[in-house]
Amino acid sequence: MSQLVLLLLLVPLAGGLVTLFLRNSGYEFARKLALGFFLLNLFISLKLTWDYLPLLEKHSVSVDEKLTFVPLNVSVTVFDLIRFQAPQEGRPDAGAIRFFIGVDGLNLFLLPLTCILFAGSVLATWNSIREKSHLYYGLMLLLQFSTIGAFLSFDVILFYAFFELTLIPLLFLIAMWGGPNRQYAAKKLFVYTLGGGLATLLGIIGLVSSLNQNHLDDNTDLPITFSIPELITASHDTQIGLNKKVYDAKADKDLLNPLLKSNLELNKARLDYWASSQKWIFLLLATGFLVKLPAFPFHTWQPTAYYEAPTGVTLVLGGILAKLGAYGFLRLCVPLLPVPAWELGTYLFSVLAMIAILYGAACAIAQDDLKRMLTYSSFSHLGFCLLGIFALNETGLTGSYLQMINHGLNVGALFFICEILSHRYGTTKFKDLQGLGSKLKILSGISVFYVMCSVGLPGLNGFVGEVMCLFGMFESKNPNIAGKVIASICSLGMVFGAWYLISMVMKVFFGKLAEPVFKKEDSVSDLTLMEKFFLFPLAVLCLFLGIYPQPMIDTIRPEIHLIAKLNLQANNLLPVGKLDK
Repeated sequence: MSQLVLLLLLVPLAGGLVTLFLRNSGYEFARKLALGFFLLNLFISLKLTWDYLPLLEKHSVSVDEKLTFVPLNVSVTVFDLIRFQAPQEGRPDAGAIRFFIGVDGLNLFLLPLTCILFAGSVLATWNSIREKSHLYYGLMLLLQFSTIGAFLSFDVILFYAFFELTLIPLLFLIAMWGGPNRQYAAKKLFVYTLGGGLATLLGIIGLVSSLNQNHLDDNTDLPITFSIPELITASHDTQIGLNKKVYDAKADKDLLNPLLKSNLELNKARLDYWASSQKWIFLLLATGFLVKLPAFPFHTWQPTAYYEAPTGVTLVLGGILAKLGAYGFLRLCVPLLPVPAWELGTYLFSVLAMIAILYGAACAIAQDDLKRMLTYSSFSHLGFCLLGIFALNETGLTGSYLQMINHGLNVGALFFICEILSHRYGTTKFKDLQGLGSKLKILSGISVFYVMCSVGLPGLNGFVGEVMCLFGMFESKNPNIAGKVIASICSLGMVFGAWYLISMVMKVFFGKLAEPVFKKEDSVSDLTLMEKFFLFPLAVLCLFLGIYPQPMIDTIRPEIHLIAKLNLQANNLLPVGKLDK
């Protein structure tokens, strides 16, 4: 299986490099070659998922025993990239930045989602990218390489490198093939994403440096590690050890003993220092993920970038790259720093999620253009991901993950349909597109289906994730927030979502036919065979995930249970400031 994982990463890299140098090949050959590489990677990802499922029970036991993320052993590829200290016995990760990739429940389904949407992005722009097409498709393949690399990484520096590497091809794709304001959109995207990434890098440095200190014993230092599983273990052991020392000292009846009293004060100071450090590290790490998601108030790059980017790039941006932000919270922020996630994150980010859900929906209602409306709709629906994560219970975390997958499928399909209309009519303005259902019957039918998915109609995939996110927040036991109130307010996002999406369907596909005057070589036709090849199988998948999501829930349960368990312990083991009250 490790060969498949490595191949999943190397295929888009090799394909991107080959395609970049096919300068005189013509756009037809370049797009077919890129599609071939994307479909090959899709096959590899599906094979990987199929091979993973029989090993799930054994993997679940391993995660529960080690109380940290454990990539499936047969999927791991690991070797040193930079070693600056001699390895320690039993700790090959110590003193080295390593190429450490593997598969577990948290990244398993994001891999085929990535491959599906990148293949769809080629089909979406099949007839619209003709200038410098070898560069366009080469950069798209390199973008897939960096995205998959981030999902597969179990070394925090390797994760950061891939996380930031996504910015480079994205910048050129928007700046070279975008709309009239593409240069401004690309600059704004670059500045926001780079700034957020640098904050995350500072957080990573602070985390590794802080965990290198032995907070339980001033006389020794712990080995430096960049391994995500080992960092989680070190963070957890530090928190548990400090709390245990303080609790034991407070339980001792002989506190009049000067030595015991001195030890208590020392351990309280260590615990306070570690708690304070965690909060700043947590905020730094979270900044980059909030920008990538994006979440309010770091979202202002999104409307311009999504609208000006080629729709194939927008499909990837909304469908998969935004999930890197939510994934960063699940992989790093919440399990590594459970105390600030509980004390600070739940309060702060649940409020930001609520604002994003309602503000995004209000902005979507006000739009007069399909692509802009879908941009704000994506922003609103991603707020549910953030809401579920910071419910910090299994229901909310599971809902957040399902929402990541389902939102990717739904928004990817809707942006694909947006590109179909744009290519046929040269516009996505509502005033120019009316009553198309009488002429484009199949397109209208499949569009209504995906709108219902995005609305959250029971029985379709959009319903499952959003409702579980709301239930998770409703069940939140955190005394710092009014979970029931926040969940109730956020549920209005589903109502507003139904309002603007169904209004869009009524405008564009129902009523009297009104088409814009748009001169083009071919007459306007219904869905082509290639467009059906993308939209119809995806519709079957959306229906399946809406009716029977249990296999996916069971597969991600070990990692979700781990994250919830770490935060449950943080709930019961609060810093000294809380204990004194």
